[in-house]
Amino acid sequence: MGQHTPNLVSQKPNSSTLFTGRKEVLKQLKVHFAPYVNRKRQMFLLYGMGGIGKTQICLKFAEEIISKVFWVDASSTDTITLSLKAISGNADGSAPSTLQQIAALEDEWLLVFDNADGGPEVVEKFLPPGNKGNILITSRNLALQRITLVENSLGLPEMTKEDAVMLLQKSSGLVSLFKDQPELAEKIVSELCCLPLAVDQAGAAIHSGLCDVHKYLEHLSKHRQRLMSHPLFRGASQYDRTVYGTFELSYSEIEARATRPNSHVASAAQTAILILQTCAFYHHDNISKDIFKHAAEKSRQQDVEVEIKQGLPLAITSLDYRLLPIDEDGHWDELFFNQGLQMLHSFSLIKRDLSSNVFSMHPLVHYWSQDRMSKLLKQEYCQIGRIILSCAISFGEETDDYRQRQRLLPHINANYQYGTQIGLEQIFRDDEYEKFSVVFGESGDWKKKEALDLELVSKRRDILGLEHPNTLGSMSFLASTYQNQRQWKKAEELQELLVQVIEQRKKFYGLEDPETLTSIKNLAAVYRDQGYFQKAEELQVQALEKTKKVLGLEHPDTLRSMDNLALTYREQRHLQKAEELVVQVLDQKKKLLGLEHPDTLRTMGNLALIYKEQGHLQRAEELVVQVIEQKKKLPGLEHPDTFTSINNLA
Repeated sequence: MGQHTPNLVSQKPNSSTLFTGRKEVLKQLKVHFAPYVNRKRQMFLLYGMGGIGKTQICLKFAEEIISKVFWVDASSTDTITLSLKAISGNADGSAPSTLQQIAALEDEWLLVFDNADGGPEVVEKFLPPGNKGNILITSRNLALQRITLVENSLGLPEMTKEDAVMLLQKSSGLVSLFKDQPELAEKIVSELCCLPLAVDQAGAAIHSGLCDVHKYLEHLSKHRQRLMSHPLFRGASQYDRTVYGTFELSYSEIEARATRPNSHVASAAQTAILILQTCAFYHHDNISKDIFKHAAEKSRQQDVEVEIKQGLPLAITSLDYRLLPIDEDGHWDELFFNQGLQMLHSFSLIKRDLSSNVFSMHPLVHYWSQDRMSKLLKQEYCQIGRIILSCAISFGEETDDYRQRQRLLPHINANYQYGTQIGLEQIFRDDEYEKFSVVFGESGDWKKKEALDLELVSKRRDILGLEHPNTLGSMSFLASTYQNQRQWKKAEELQELLVQVIEQRKKFYGLEDPETLTSIKNLAAVYRDQGYFQKAEELQVQALEKTKKVLGLEHPDTLRSMDNLALTYREQRHLQKAEELVVQVLDQKKKLLGLEHPDTLRTMGNLALIYKEQGHLQRAEELVVQVIEQKKKLPGLEHPDTFTSINNLA
């Protein structure tokens, strides 16, 4: 013992009697702090979101390994000073003198800075002098890596499901019941995302009788905010905070920074709050920065003067630009956005993949970010998020455009779901409905597409008139949607109306008018699907000749027309004609769009079917295998088109 040992009070809280699991983390700490001769000071940071179990792991580690432990509440400079005064054993003891005494100890010692969420500058000035001893830091703020170095830190994951179930058994006192009904425990911990504090709090609620164990999930679904914030169940970590309370602690610090005189810090904090509130109404996972980039840049490139003059309500006119600033070159200011992301990340409110443009939120943080808002604020930010999504969509036909639309689908679905839950009024916005309709159609969700297409037809007919090209276009889309759902009667009735309007348009605009040609093609598709192949062929040949003349052979509309005519030929068993057309189309699409593009893949699938029906089974199989492999990369194995290809191969 050093000469100052008698003056120091080695103290720390006791670990929870419910502590469960975390063997791998404890093993890593033991290896890192393993004693050996002439070892220099070892430092380590455990970081992660509130309630993840940082403090309890440190307490357990300290109990098992090192006897001389000095525990410091590092929440602020004041709490650190008070903790060091208590360690000194002297009411007049100063922090510097206490740190000197700790540094002079000859025995192995561990100094723990717990809940050091204020940043590295708070802790750095309280490090003992010299190069001996062990220092362990817990924080939500991974910026503390500046003290320990990145390689001497660990971001804590959630518990394993097995450990979470064991914790729930202990906390609820229902060990036997959960052993007999393991699936019930697994459902509860899965819903709580295996967050230790949430699992412990659930067990406490069950143990107290507040919630019947068999109805806990039902109560959680209906009263999540109350259960996650209930003051009677603050967990076993002596943390004295509920699950939502831990998240509020981080949010309060960000709010405080948003009002600081330092404009840089305040701007980053304000951006962080905006990101959190907007993304609360997206899916919690795989939120891409490209959503905001595309919305910022495409919205400023789009000319909507004509639509505005026509009286169409547009999402773009209500776009909130606070997260969408652009630089002098017209590019989205990513640095501005990154400052907000970095602040959320530093408090473990989001997770970032630094190798990509994607970030995510823990599901419970995501729930909390919604639950903390008033109903009016929820509706406001749900609407803001929806409009940003719509403005991020383009009608481009490149593979990247298609991929972007597919990446947006989970966020569009989530936004609609949350909008329904909070009673958000469904407001018609022409550009939003048209873009979301395209996304739903490309994903095979025809019911959702139908609802949007019906509204587009109705509103455009009222505002623009029946003969307007945009009205006719939406009618064609709706007919195609009916057709894809095999609602032949509805599709034919709508197309017959289109025929009448088309005849009128021919008189005014001629047969070469693009919207007239589109309507003719859609009517032909309905005829084909209903078995009227001769009618379909006549219309398709007529439309193809005019489309080639107006747009040229390489235009996507021309290629689609050739594809559709080939399908009609195939249905009539004119297989040689069909093959010649499809081979020509496929060569053009590979050159113009690339092998991965959905249109190219659909054409390959059509050619495979023709080969199959001609008896060229080897050639057919080779093509379909290519299609399946490419579609696994793009829309995913769950996409309806992929299953069609697999069935064709079978």
